[in-house]
Amino acid sequence: MRQEHVAELLYSLLNTIADPFFVIAEDGTYLEVFGGTERTLYDDGKPMKGKNIYEFMPKEFADFYMDHVRATLKSNSLSTFDYQLDTDQVVLPEQQGPRGMQWFETRMYPMKALFMGHRAVTAMIINITERRELHRRLQELSYEDPLTGLYNRRYFLERVRLHLQEAGSAHIMICDIDDFKYINDHWGHLAGDAVLAEFGRLVTSHVKSEQTVSRIGGDEFLIALTGYSDDGAIELAQTLRKQVEGHPFAYQHYTFNVRISIGIAALGSEDWAKSELIEDADRALYEAKASGKNQVRFFGRG
Repeated sequence: MRQEHVAELLYSLLNTIADPFFVIAEDGTYLEVFGGTERTLYDDGKPMKGKNIYEFMPKEFADFYMDHVRATLKSNSLSTFDYQLDTDQVVLPEQQGPRGMQWFETRMYPMKALFMGHRAVTAMIINITERRELHRRLQELSYEDPLTGLYNRRYFLERVRLHLQEAGSAHIMICDIDDFKYINDHWGHLAGDAVLAEFGRLVTSHVKSEQTVSRIGGDEFLIALTGYSDDGAIELAQTLRKQVEGHPFAYQHYTFNVRISIGIAALGSEDWAKSELIEDADRALYEAKASGKNQVRFFGRG
């Protein structure tokens, strides 16, 4: 095959790829624009050819992108980076691609020889918005208890440690449903699940939205209280205990009387590095159970 035919074939192939491929000069001029044919992912970038990035991109983004162009030329090596771009702010004759904030990945590489008399880089662009959204959702799921929709133990402890580092104090409250095994044994695990889900809703409706509520397994729930005094934490626990005691828990045609025991402990800034943040609250919970259940106990108080 003749050389000119090979060049023609390569040019045609580059223009059929779904993702856009640019040749960008060190002054920001787009010397060549290939591909980008998938309109569900990209606007048509052909009008960018021959224009400088500052003509069609917001200045802040253009500055950011040109920093990477210069860094890639200086390092003489591959550079890969992610970024967000509001496609509504890109000035093009037609906007046929997705609108609003999109996530993109650029794989940038320095050209070994001058191109059209310029030092330049090649830049392959990939729309990774869907990938980012999937990653965000998977991360959310990794922090979520599937039955109640509350945070799990892992996320709870991360949030508490972060708060202790920033604010220096918090209270941990552990709630345990008394005689929960009796519900499972006599009415089945689906009834038990219904009680757990309803209890989760009840807890979240009676604490401030900024507090962190978690189910750590079985019938145990954790609440991180911030901005409370010791007496305030005890008062909230007693209110919650009474609310549960007077709340009808229903499953199918059954109605359950549910009681809870609660243990509370105070944490200080020195506790954020503890391997087990809930140990003292757990001891208080044990004391509440041993005292006859349906009780509130604060660690360290008689």
